[in-house]
Amino acid sequence: MKYAVIFSSGTGGHVYPALRLAEDLIKEKYKIIWVGTVNGLENTVVKNDSISIKHISATGFRGKKLLTKFMSIFLLFKSIYESYKILKNIKPDIVIGFGGYVSISGALVSFLLRIPFVIHEQNAIAGSANHLSFYFANRVYETFPGSFAKFNNKIIHTGNLVRNKFLNCKNPEEIYSENSFHLKILVLGGSQGSSFINKTLPFAISHFPKDIVEVKHISGVGKSENIQEKYDSYGISAKVIEYSDDINKLFDWSSLIVCRAGSTTISELASIGRACILIPFPNATDNHQLKNAEYLSDNSAAITLQQTDDFIENFVTTTNFLILKHERLYSLAQNIKKIFPKNASFMIIEDIKKIISKNEN
Repeated sequence: MKYAVIFSSGTGGHVYPALRLAEDLIKEKYKIIWVGTVNGLENTVVKNDSISIKHISATGFRGKKLLTKFMSIFLLFKSIYESYKILKNIKPDIVIGFGGYVSISGALVSFLLRIPFVIHEQNAIAGSANHLSFYFANRVYETFPGSFAKFNNKIIHTGNLVRNKFLNCKNPEEIYSENSFHLKILVLGGSQGSSFINKTLPFAISHFPKDIVEVKHISGVGKSENIQEKYDSYGISAKVIEYSDDINKLFDWSSLIVCRAGSTTISELASIGRACILIPFPNATDNHQLKNAEYLSDNSAAITLQQTDDFIENFVTTTNFLILKHERLYSLAQNIKKIFPKNASFMIIEDIKKIISKNEN
């Protein structure tokens, strides 16, 4: 039995790719130990009995108040000690970090104990934790090419890891033959919801012919108030949902998706092929959502609209073009499906096996 320790916590952007890899490693007869935090999303979404979750004391640093920064430095040293105890006791064959503050101690301790360590970066601009972890890593897997702004033979462009639930979604040919003259818009504001999207989209969509547009809008938990009333007042056929575990079914329903530009959402759309309008969150760290979106739009795989004062005008103009030239929807869906390498999980696992084998020899 081989052991793999995964360091991942926080948001779905870090957790969902890690979960996909963990589940596939289990199929390869690996025992998985997941190192996270007590407040991380992993405690909710990891439901596999074959994954053992352990917690360390870690918190973010960037963008925090001064006192919180001092506390995060103290907790970093504490997390290094906690990670040392975990890795020293388990003696894993491989340690895998998915970025974020929780993975820094995994990188440092793996280096000290001479345990092979690899990292996966989800965004077009590598985060601070992965920039630091890069120097301790045997291998670096990146979703977007050039996310570390350097060329190095230990970097492999793999794309992102997408949850298995999307493997059976409809392909673009099925969606766009069914929806040629009926636009089904799925509005996503991210898991926490987006006040800008919630406030803006109902009015923006009201500019289109009501008989050819239908909307499903995920508002975020506790943020649905007045949104349904807005759609109703504009005479739009719409259903407002606070949260859904069946996002794959909503993707199968939709022909156009309006959403933020987080790596997880983009990767899911790319895996199934859907036309999308991306609205990057302007306050994302290092403006990485804009870089994510621009990579797609520069390759004709999505449309990027920034959150500016003229957003509604730009959205209406863009969407009207898609209504008039609906074959453009199909073109976008085809292009986004080609944007990333296929089988990221297979590529990573095969490479991990080589790294472990080399370390054993």
